[in-house]
Amino acid sequence: MLAAAGGCRIEDRTPTGTRRDEDTIQHLISRYARGLSQRDWTGVRSLFWQDGTYAGPIGPGAPADHRQMVPIDGALRGFDQWLRGVEPANFDVRILRTDLRQEGDLAGAWVVTRRRTPAGPGAQERDWIEHLVLRRIDGDWRILTVAVVSSDQRSGR
Repeated sequence: MLAAAGGCRIEDRTPTGTRRDEDTIQHLISRYARGLSQRDWTGVRSLFWQDGTYAGPIGPGAPADHRQMVPIDGALRGFDQWLRGVEPANFDVRILRTDLRQEGDLAGAWVVTRRRTPAGPGAQERDWIEHLVLRRIDGDWRILTVAVVSSDQRSGR
């Protein structure tokens, strides 16, 4: 009996990284949402790696389950065109919850956001699920990709 117990050990799967990394990543994600809300396209772009991508609806008429992936520069141009002339009160992105997992220089974040988007003369609010993949490159955290889907479109729930 004792011989069998000697071969058992508990596997440690504690994520690598530091509390400082987590704070930095959370701050970056907050800057991403705030930058979208403020239509600060240059600021949002600065958070992405040079070949960053965005997958999700970008403007009016785009279905909520839109699945095309585009370079972040194209996505930001689409947002800019869509929101020209739209009252600031009719577009907003707020973070409701973030679930973060980091392994060394790679991190993933599931972010629940509430987006207010233009709808006719006013706006509508809807919750969205955003998955961000981030990587530490040369000591700085950057977003590699963002995938967005309306929480109404999730399957299996």
